[in-house]
Amino acid sequence: MAPEFDDPGATTGDDPATCIALAKQHLATRDLRRAAKLLEQVVSQIPDPEALLLLAKIELERIQTQPQALEHLRQATVEHPQLTEAWLMLANYWSLRGQVEKQRRCLEKILAYDPKNADARNTLTLLLTRR
Repeated sequence: MAPEFDDPGATTGDDPATCIALAKQHLATRDLRRAAKLLEQVVSQIPDPEALLLLAKIELERIQTQPQALEHLRQATVEHPQLTEAWLMLANYWSLRGQVEKQRRCLEKILAYDPKNADARNTLTLLLTRR
């Protein structure tokens, strides 16, 4: 069961690195609302790939925020095309929805810059052998 969001409280005007560090602390205690608020503050200022990725992880937990998660993962991969974790999250998202071609494309993106990536290679091999 997905945890409920607490009251977000105040955000901080600190630099992005501080906001991300605080958001990680909130994630560790499953205070998703506060973590999301901090990460939203960062990505509204700069398209930081780490903040986008963390925010997408939170958003993927709730069906209502999954469209935003996809947009944040897209932004993360645009800003940092070799952000393997984002491509793997996208591949998993598409896999769970039966979108095999989209999943395959995400895995191939990883293998284009990291041909020895075991996670991507093994998943792609399994995907292709199931056809």
